[in-house]
Amino acid sequence: MLGKLICVLLLAAAMLIYDLPRLKKSSRHDRMIYGIMIVPLLYLAFLFISSKPWPNIDSIFNLFTKPAQQIIHWLNPAQS
Repeated sequence: MLGKLICVLLLAAAMLIYDLPRLKKSSRHDRMIYGIMIVPLLYLAFLFISSKPWPNIDSIFNLFTKPAQQIIHWLNPAQS
């Protein structure tokens, strides 16, 4: 767990070192979008560090599997 924490902290530090000067010059809208994009990143980093069996990206995509197959079935004339 300590190794994962160090890895995430190093990556976050590198990202902030690169992004902070650009964020200072950006508009309020751009900073808000950046913050919204960081939220899932923080959630996934927490899952990576803690190894919790909580929902992740794979389980979210699995929610869309059946509706996507149904839409393909409706649009495919060979299966209708």
